[in-house]
Amino acid sequence: MTRRAAQSEAAPKPTPRAHIDSSLPDAPALAIASIEDAPTLAGIDIALLPGRAALLPATGTLVCADLHLGKAATFRRAGMPIPEGSAQQDLIRLTELVRRHAARRLVVVGDLFHAGKGCTTQVLDEFCHCCVELRSSGTEVVLVLGNHERSLGRHFSPQDLGIDHCVKELAEPPFRFVHEPATDAAQPTGEPPLFTIAGHLHPTITLTSPSGDRLTGRCFVATPGLLILPSFGTFTGGHRVTPTRNMRIWLARDDGVVALNTRQ
Repeated sequence: MTRRAAQSEAAPKPTPRAHIDSSLPDAPALAIASIEDAPTLAGIDIALLPGRAALLPATGTLVCADLHLGKAATFRRAGMPIPEGSAQQDLIRLTELVRRHAARRLVVVGDLFHAGKGCTTQVLDEFCHCCVELRSSGTEVVLVLGNHERSLGRHFSPQDLGIDHCVKELAEPPFRFVHEPATDAAQPTGEPPLFTIAGHLHPTITLTSPSGDRLTGRCFVATPGLLILPSFGTFTGGHRVTPTRNMRIWLARDDGVVALNTRQ
């Protein structure tokens, strides 16, 4: 093996990047803040929560995206040694968030499940149990279909799993819930644009210290008229965001949400 070939094999693969160019400057300008910065929620339209979810105080709606339940099971079926338990822990965390914030409704903006091969009896039973717990406390469960749900085909039955409503998109002024932010262009013409909440991109941000140390974490990303949620699922990848002038970014951790000064 030549030195060049050895160096090529040893070189790390570049981190995938999230291309975010969607913005709706005519959409309503809403107040977005981490719940630590606005604990009373006074005047806040969207509160960003520790644990990678968001709360809409006006309607008591908790929103998250990209759980990808069953992804670890999909990898195990392919022979990869992936530990069990990630889906169960994500559902426990989701239930705790709903209860902590007394959410009257849970909206998952796509990719609740990862693939048909990962929808094992255990994964489906755990999700059904989660829905039973949420509905017993009066919380409605709504799924906005993502690209991974669409790949499941006709064998995917949301009602059998305890999902109250399953839609391609959900428009509730001033909000519009979709999975892929690129579908912003499909908003009805002649009507006032709505503020879009989406997922799909799994955004991450890399921070570099003066000494050169790096930290990469999941993040919330907002541009005019659009909020992209971090992936909620533990066993999911990420795409690095390149900050732009009209972009606001918050580092999304389980123990807190931190606004970053990324504007140049």
